[in-house]
Amino acid sequence: MQKTTTTLSLAPLVTQWQAVNTKRTKYLRLAEALSACIHAGDYRPGDQLPKETEICDALPVGLSTVQKALGQLVEKGLIVRRRKLGSFITDARHQVPEVHVYRFHDPATGELMMPYTRVVGVQRVSTSQYGALLTGFDCEEVMRVDRLVWVTGSPPAFSAFFMRPEVAVELPDSSEVQHGASYHRLLWERFGIRTASVRHSVTTELLSRQACEHLDLAAPHVGMLWDAFEYDSEERLQLVQRFELPRGHRPMELVETKP
Repeated sequence: MQKTTTTLSLAPLVTQWQAVNTKRTKYLRLAEALSACIHAGDYRPGDQLPKETEICDALPVGLSTVQKALGQLVEKGLIVRRRKLGSFITDARHQVPEVHVYRFHDPATGELMMPYTRVVGVQRVSTSQYGALLTGFDCEEVMRVDRLVWVTGSPPAFSAFFMRPEVAVELPDSSEVQHGASYHRLLWERFGIRTASVRHSVTTELLSRQACEHLDLAAPHVGMLWDAFEYDSEERLQLVQRFELPRGHRPMELVETKP
């Protein structure tokens, strides 16, 4: 499922660039101009920013300056950059509204940080091709949803989310709608299914080809594989999540039951 994107005009950025103090370092000037476009509503949440080369063509800046400016906006939580997809303006609607089995904390304050998610792939797969990971499902096929999961100021992790096909067909059919979706909430609201318990398995292994591709890692890459098996009150497997974290990733807190 692909999101249809609209090419943003560079005119607002050129205008804001001209309005920023010319004595500032170029990358800070560009970062301020981009921030002004976002705060003014010229570039809206969820929009994809112009390509880096297009910004270079429109302004007297080089590629490294553009990349450094975008890095500033990432640190501020204003945009998110995704390999092969581009840079997108952060949308609070893409934050997961509730977390059941994993958490991120601010290292300075200890406060819970709500993660953002972006769907990068949806497909129907055979349970047999995943071996022990999906043997708990009493069906031959499941739906797989691949997502990037991150919090402000940190690189993403890769997540493969598996669920029963009869449930998945009732979920939103647009990947844009699924960005930031809490599948646990959808399962409860539409099917009355709640997660009663979670079993975890954590190992150090090679990350998958899909994870390396979306996380922009050179394969082979050894990282952490964390599998979460979620059961309902009748101990029937409902969901399987596999997180793939590269070396040096922000620590995750695992939760055994719904908080």
